[in-house]
Amino acid sequence: MFGLEKFGKMAETVKQAKQQQAKMKVIQAIGESKNHLVKVHLNGLQELVNITIDESLLSPAKAKELKNSITEAYKDAQQKLQKELMKGMDMEQMKKLLGM
Repeated sequence: MFGLEKFGKMAETVKQAKQQQAKMKVIQAIGESKNHLVKVHLNGLQELVNITIDESLLSPAKAKELKNSITEAYKDAQQKLQKELMKGMDMEQMKKLLGM
């Protein structure tokens, strides 16, 4: 019975993890570059969902500015996403995640 009990707990943990992933996929944050020409959309799993680039950056002469704008927008989205995820998490959940 000891093995079956452990298996049941493990299955429940996997189920909870999948539910949490589904919830996190719904959460989104939009980051924007400093020049407001690039927007990056991330979901709660930090997956890139969408990117919007102003047409003025789509020329070879603007390649460096485009790269910098994408990087800025991505970092902005990550920061916003972290804040959003922290709002939705209570201290008990944090303790469980940290094994406390």
